[in-house]
Amino acid sequence: MKKRYLFTFILSTFFVVVSYSQSVSFLNTPSDARAAAMGNAGYILTSPFAVQHNSASVMPENESSTAVGASMLLWQPQVTDATLFNVSGYHRLNKFALLAGFRSNKMGEFTATDDNGNIVGTYAPSEYALDLGAGYRLSSNISFGVSLRYLSSKMDQDTKSSAFSSDISMLYDRGNLRLGLGASNLGSKIDYGNDSYQLPARIKSGIAYHFSLNEDHSLLTVADLFYQFTPNYSGIASGLGAEYNYKSVFALRTGYHYESKDVGASYTTIGLGTKFSGLSLDLAYLIAPDTNPMRQTLLFSLKWEK
Repeated sequence: MKKRYLFTFILSTFFVVVSYSQSVSFLNTPSDARAAAMGNAGYILTSPFAVQHNSASVMPENESSTAVGASMLLWQPQVTDATLFNVSGYHRLNKFALLAGFRSNKMGEFTATDDNGNIVGTYAPSEYALDLGAGYRLSSNISFGVSLRYLSSKMDQDTKSSAFSSDISMLYDRGNLRLGLGASNLGSKIDYGNDSYQLPARIKSGIAYHFSLNEDHSLLTVADLFYQFTPNYSGIASGLGAEYNYKSVFALRTGYHYESKDVGASYTTIGLGTKFSGLSLDLAYLIAPDTNPMRQTLLFSLKWEK
């Protein structure tokens, strides 16, 4: 007999695990442990993962540079085996930058049954996204960015779909202050054959201010405010965080991330990081109640910049 999943059960479970929103909501999960540890508030921060959230954020500096990064997010590792893997990078040459990235989201296994409800095996839903982006520095203070994205989502052997989306962003940088504005996940719908689902599109904004306490100590404060306008899953998401940095070698971070009930889950974040000779290693840990799907989630990222 033909293998089939209970489609509604899989889809609803999938949405709960990846924070309650519409299809391919992994697009809005954190990819950089540095930003994740600060309340997942890093929309305007320069990062090798910038193509996945804000391609303009790599442009304020006025010299050439190259950066690559890889990260792994573990959803509640004590109770699930769901994993989100990211690899991304950029190359900036004066006023122009090229960015690229890949994200793979693999959920835990579900039981497969035939038409009579007999168990015939297991299957793990999976998704991935390919990102290409460009950044341009219009002036010493203003930069623009754009990202194009191909998405693939596979619930089982027979239930799959793909879509295209894009991001646009603008960044204002003046000394220790950064401001950003943009929109993400604008594109076609995901259609599994049973019904079609809009992407988790968002209008995004962010602000950051860097305090230089003295030559050894500094403090970075960040805040993001997003509005998700997906039908039936619309609402506000925001984050507030801080990073204490000692000699640009060791960092301690904390923050709080809020999402309205139709968008996702709220949680507290902590983390730390170290940097040496262009190589950075960061860790973020999410703290939430037992009923929260983000509870005990871990994110590791390794980055290199030259």
